[in-house]
Amino acid sequence: MADLADVERMVNDWERNAAETSQKYQAMQAEVERISITESVASGAVSVTVGHNGLPTDVKMTQAVLKMSPDEIAANVLQAMRKAQSKYPERLAEITAETVGDDATTRHLVSTAVDNFPAPPEEEEPPPAGQPPQRQLYEAEEEAPPAAKAPPAPKPAPKPTPRRKSGPDDEDGEDFSDQSFLRRD
Repeated sequence: MADLADVERMVNDWERNAAETSQKYQAMQAEVERISITESVASGAVSVTVGHNGLPTDVKMTQAVLKMSPDEIAANVLQAMRKAQSKYPERLAEITAETVGDDATTRHLVSTAVDNFPAPPEEEEPPPAGQPPQRQLYEAEEEAPPAAKAPPAPKPAPKPTPRRKSGPDDEDGEDFSDQSFLRRD
């Protein structure tokens, strides 16, 4: 049977371990809150920075975007954002390994980040030197001229709501279905 000194030593060890673990997790939290990942696409024309929560904190563009259509700019912003977000789980794994180490909680945190952030995009091959980047152009579909519209058909009159018939359960025989339940002040 353990004597009082053994019990006190066990409690002191538990308290010390809990305090050390708490400090490690606080250090991890501080490092995670400093995460800032920047990625660029379109030969650096569009850059997006995401913060510790994966949301964009900065978007930068060079003069090269002037040669792009608005749809291309938007697509490049999203691509750069996803590219930056895809680096988050890797960065989180580095931080947890450096601060807390490998345990069930850190594995869960990293696994959740992997599930919630986009996978790394497939690397795009740059166009051969001297050739402009390929752009996919879409032709607008020609719309047929509007045909002469017939006047809209008259709407049928709404059917009256049938009233509930009084049943044997009704104490006073009224259901008050024609009265509002809203207050009138």
